[in-house]
Amino acid sequence: MDNNKKYFDSPEFGRLLQRYERSLQMGKDEYFESDELSDIAEYYYDKKDKPRAEYVLDYAMRLHPGAVLPLVFKARIALIDEKDIEKARYYASLISDAYDIDCLYLKAEILIAEDKPEEANSFLRNAMDNIDEDDVPDFVLDVATIFIDYGLPDISAEWLTMSDEDDLQDYREIKARIAFAKGDYEQSEQLFEQLLDEDPYSGRYWNSLASTQFMGNRINDSITSSEYSIAINPNDEEALLNKANGLFSLGNFNEALKFYERFHQLCPDEGAATMFIGNCLLNIGQTEKALQYYKEALEALKKQNLGTTEVLQCLAFTYSQLDQRDEALACIDEAMKQPDANKDEITIVKGHIQLEHGHVKEAIRCFLGALQSTSFSHDIFFRIAISVYDCGYPAIAYRMFKSYTDMHDNHGDEGMAYLAACLKTLNKKAEYIECLKIACQRNPAETQKVLGEFYPETLDPKDYYDYEMRLMSDGQKINT
Repeated sequence: MDNNKKYFDSPEFGRLLQRYERSLQMGKDEYFESDELSDIAEYYYDKKDKPRAEYVLDYAMRLHPGAVLPLVFKARIALIDEKDIEKARYYASLISDAYDIDCLYLKAEILIAEDKPEEANSFLRNAMDNIDEDDVPDFVLDVATIFIDYGLPDISAEWLTMSDEDDLQDYREIKARIAFAKGDYEQSEQLFEQLLDEDPYSGRYWNSLASTQFMGNRINDSITSSEYSIAINPNDEEALLNKANGLFSLGNFNEALKFYERFHQLCPDEGAATMFIGNCLLNIGQTEKALQYYKEALEALKKQNLGTTEVLQCLAFTYSQLDQRDEALACIDEAMKQPDANKDEITIVKGHIQLEHGHVKEAIRCFLGALQSTSFSHDIFFRIAISVYDCGYPAIAYRMFKSYTDMHDNHGDEGMAYLAACLKTLNKKAEYIECLKIACQRNPAETQKVLGEFYPETLDPKDYYDYEMRLMSDGQKINT
C-alpha cells in the first residue's frame, strides 16, 4: 500500500477526520493545526471531492494565515487543475516563509509551468546552498521527483546523480521512471519488479509495471500486472484504465468496454473515459451509440480546456462509417485548427475518409501530402497502408506492407500481422501460413489484434501458427 493511503486508512487519521466532520455538524470552528487540515484536504481531493477539499484549505488559510502547506496545496490546484499560473503565483506570494522547502518546490513548479525548466533547475540548485545539510539528501530526491513528474527525465537524471542513497525505494522508483520516460522499458521493468519484491502490495508499483510492459509491447503481462493492482484496490482508476487499454490493444473490445465503464463510473467528468467507451462501441459495430459518446467526450474536453484533436478524429471516422462524409470532413477541418493538431496524422485520416467513400484521387492527394510533409516517414507510410487495407484494397496494401516489413525485420516490429491479413484476404494460403509464423514470433500482440477474430479467443497468439498447422494436418487426414 502507498504511504498516503496507509495514513488515510489509519485509526489516527480516522479520529482526526471524525473530529473535523463532527465540528462541521455542530457548526463550531474547532482549532486544527495547518498540517492536519492539509491532510484532510488531501483526503477529500483524493476522493474526487475537490469542493470539499478547497473548503478545508480556505478554513486552514483563515485559521493560519501564511501557513505553507494549505497555500502550496491551493497553488498546485490552480497550477495543475486550472492551468492558472497567475493564481498559483498569488497563493505563493501569501506564504510567510519564502524559504520553506515546499515553497521552493512550488516556485520551481511555476517556472516549469511557464515552460522555463532550465530556470527552475538553476533556481533549485541555488536554493540548495541555503538548505540545512541534513535536509539535502531528501531535497535532491524530491527535486528529481518533481522533474520526472513534469516529464523532464534528463534534468531529473541530473539530480539523481547527486544522490548516493541508491538503496532507497524512492531512488529506485525515480530511476525506473526515468528509464521509462527515455524508452528503456527493459530496465524500467526490472526496477519495478525489484521494488515489488520488497513491497508487493503497492498498487502504484503494479500500475507502473503495467505501463512499462504495455509500452514494451508485452500486453498480456501488462494486463496481469493491472489485475494484481485491481486485486489490491478494485477501484484503482489507473489499474482499471491500464487493463482496459491492454484489452483494447489486443482487440478484446467487449471486455475492454467493461473496464472503461468501471473507470468512467469513478471518473464521470473525465472526457477521455467517454472517448474510450466510444472507441470500443465503434469497434463492436455499435456506431450510432459510439457517436453519442464521442459527442459527450468532445463537450467534456472543451469544458476542461483539454485538447480535442483526438476525439474530433474519432468523430470523423464515426460519421464516415455512418455514410455522413460531409460531417466527417467538417470534423477533420476543426481538428486541423486545434493547437495540438498533428496535421500529417489528420491528413491521413482525411485520406482514409475519402478512400472509404470511393474518392480515390482525393485520398491519394492526402496520402502523398502527408508523406512529402514528413520526408516519407516510415511511420506515416505504415499508417497509410493500414487505411488502404481497412478501406478494402488488400492487393495494394499487401505491396505496401511487404515493402514496410522488408525494411523492418526485427523482433517486436509491426506490420507482419497486417501482411498476413492481406494474404489471407487474397486467399494465398501457403504464403499466409509462412507469414503467420513470423508474425506470431515477432509481435504476438499485433497478431492477436489483427488476426484474433480468426482464432479461438482463449488461444495464445503465439500459438496461432501451430493451430493453423494442426487444422491443415487434420484436413489432410480426412482427405486421405
